[in-house]
Amino acid sequence: MAVEDTAELQIDVRMDVDALLCQACLLPLKPPIFKCEAAGHILCSYCRGGHGETCSRADTHCGELYAVVSAAKILCPYGKFGCERYVVFHGAAEHQRTCPCAPCSCPEPGCAFRGSPPALLDHFAAGHSRPVIAVRYGRSWNLSLPLSQRWHVIAGQEDRSVFLVCLGALGAAATAVSLVHVRADGGAAATKFWCKLSVERPGEDKRVLMASTVSSSALTGGAPAPGQGMFLAVPQELLSGDMVALRIRIDQL
Repeated sequence: MAVEDTAELQIDVRMDVDALLCQACLLPLKPPIFKCEAAGHILCSYCRGGHGETCSRADTHCGELYAVVSAAKILCPYGKFGCERYVVFHGAAEHQRTCPCAPCSCPEPGCAFRGSPPALLDHFAAGHSRPVIAVRYGRSWNLSLPLSQRWHVIAGQEDRSVFLVCLGALGAAATAVSLVHVRADGGAAATKFWCKLSVERPGEDKRVLMASTVSSSALTGGAPAPGQGMFLAVPQELLSGDMVALRIRIDQL
């Protein structure tokens, strides 16, 4: 006996974007949808109330558009960065804010690379010969970093999240050390990590320490400037020549 194929058939079509936009605010339509009887204007639920001031009240549900608006899908705008998802047109902006393939930029001046955070890790090694330091969350790690390089790359072993340790002169007597979480462009900026940074001179009771939430950036303007946001100010006397001996701990919130 033949088994009926119940898979939903889909086709790719082209249509004018205007057909999927509210004619008042020009934003993507999503149910419920209304139209005015005077001129047939198609409106979102937000605009229907005020439409009576310029035309007629939009009290009629536009049921014929429900199915179209609910089914109209587009390929994620970040398809060239690896996302293969088709998303409902009116939900595309929300998807972009959380898409794991959304791009971020390379912090190296003059470098035009844009790609997802995981692709950025590969780019650091292949494009700039920068080592990636793997750390586990919830543990302290001792790093010896050259001051001649303005930024250094850290990756969380558990989820491959990308971090930059940024170094820079803070006047003539100190060096600023900060940590930034590299997020996708447009992604949620809410803090996901907490860090503890410290530098001390071995055998001496001299130490500077900072604990704070970790800021995030898509690096569209390059690596953060020295002294920007939360940072650890390290006096010259705690540096070892051209190196800073940094103790770092990153925790997920």
